[in-house]
Amino acid sequence: MRSTPFRLAHLGLRNTHVQTRFSPADIDRLVSSPDATVEVEPGQLVLSVCKEHGIAFPNRLSALRGLKLPPNPYKLGVSVSQQHCFSQLSMKYFDKIEHPFAKSLLDIYIEKSKEPLWISSVTHGAGPFASKKAAKKVTHALRDALEAAGYDRFGRRAPADGKPSATADLYGTIRVTSTEPQAICNAKFADLVELARKIVSCAETGLGRDKDGRHHHPESRQNNKYSPRRPDQKHNEQQKPFRSIRKL
Repeated sequence: MRSTPFRLAHLGLRNTHVQTRFSPADIDRLVSSPDATVEVEPGQLVLSVCKEHGIAFPNRLSALRGLKLPPNPYKLGVSVSQQHCFSQLSMKYFDKIEHPFAKSLLDIYIEKSKEPLWISSVTHGAGPFASKKAAKKVTHALRDALEAAGYDRFGRRAPADGKPSATADLYGTIRVTSTEPQAICNAKFADLVELARKIVSCAETGLGRDKDGRHHHPESRQNNKYSPRRPDQKHNEQQKPFRSIRKL
């Protein structure tokens, strides 16, 4: 039987408690599994982290409103939330029956919560190498689009010519999915950046915050499933089983 350190190393989880720069896509790769679906009833540890650090479940993500991408072979889907959201693939580790890796993953998310904008790219429909390469390429394009729009890689506004901006940062989660990783791998990077610019431009409306940390356009509580709720509502809702779907 292999030792625990060897198994952790095999999963890419060595020394996770001291790593400080992770994205939801990184965590997707850490916890990827052949399981198609997992039904989860979050435990108290997960719920307490959600409450204390303002992290939501991935069912808070909703299609990016107003986004109109030109015809392209990449079949990109974009969902956003004004909250930080767990990766969908992480959810199977957050059941009420605590998984050995749950605390390590939660520590990663807690550290990452210091960053205003979470970006992840998830692709499927090809082999692991092509899917990972495509996801990395899309994330790179989004980072470049953020820089072109005047933000750093974590969504913080960079002052232009020393002048303050009405938008201090972009806060929340952007998730891009695709069922055509091979097409993305073969794409010209400039074409992906052009699409990413449209995504960032559209996301600015919903995710932009002022210097006091308030979103310019708060989501409607009645019309949006990922809008903030009272703590008692949030607690009760999150105790319902969460069906985590690996392939979207």
